[in-house]
Order: sequence, then C-alpha cells, then structure tokens
Amino acid sequence: MLAAQRNVRSTPLLPVVACEIAAIALLAAGRAGGLHGTMLLVTPLSVAILGCFIAVDRWTDRYKLRSSADAWIARGYDSARTRYAWRIAELTSRGERRALAASIRSLVDEPDHAALRPSRPLLDALAERLGETARPVSATGVLAVRRLLADGATSPLYQPSGDAAPRLAEILDLLEVRR
Repeated sequence: MLAAQRNVRSTPLLPVVACEIAAIALLAAGRAGGLHGTMLLVTPLSVAILGCFIAVDRWTDRYKLRSSADAWIARGYDSARTRYAWRIAELTSRGERRALAASIRSLVDEPDHAALRPSRPLLDALAERLGETARPVSATGVLAVRRLLADGATSPLYQPSGDAAPRLAEILDLLEVRR
C-alpha cells in the first residue's frame, strides 16, 4: 500500500525519462563498442519500451488508488487523519478548486447550455465558494463537484428536463467543513 501511495505522488513519466536516458547511453556505448544494425538497437529499444511499461503500470496504480480513496472519501471519511489524507490534500488544493471553479464558470457561459440559466445563481455560488481558497472545503464536496461536472449519465447539468437546483444546493452544503 505504501509503495502504491509513493507511486501516486511521483510522476508516472519518471520511469520513461530514466529509461530513455539509459537507452541513449546504451546506444552510445554500443556504437562506441563497434555494434551496428540489429545488435546496436535491441538493448536500447528494450530499455526504452520497459520505461513505457513501468509508466503504464504506475498510471494504473495511480488510478486504482485514487478511485479507492475517492470511494472512501465519498462515504464521508474525509478527515485529515485517515490513510487517504494525501488524496484529501489533492482534492482540496487551491489548484483543484480553481480548476473546478473555472469549469463551472465556463459551463455556465457556454451559449448551448441555456437550460442551465435557471440554475445560474447556484452555479455562480458554487464557483464562488470553490474560488474562496482562504476558506477550507470538504473533500466530499469536491468529489461531488467533480461528479457533477463529469458524469453525463446522472448529473442534472446534462439532463435537459432535470432541475439542477436541489443537487446544487446539496453540493454547496457538502463543501462546508464540519468539525
């Protein structure tokens, strides 16, 4: 578990970069040693491909661990003392909050989302609340905002006849930190 958490925090591209550097060094060493053709390329290409496999493996670990953490947090376990404190920190970070606020604002401003006009005051309030980075938000609320924006099947934002107001009010409440 700890190794997987370390992989989540490190960039998945690091193995690619390291293996590419190693592949270039092996290619140079092979060329300096007089290798040519297939003999020159086999080892450097194998190392380069290995880096890609390791990166994909890390991306998969990252996705699984974040999904597991998100499911735990969505159940209401968003205390900073949980084993998923790292994910709570990611979700409630200034960058994540600003990105979500910008997504909500751009969604409201798109002319093809005229059906959202009745919900505009709540959407504006939601974007404003996320943008107030001096005030903490709950990770559970941030996950709810992410689902609101991304889940086209169940989000009231993407249902032409659905009333988004109750869900938006619920999410605004979920963003509040309860101590």
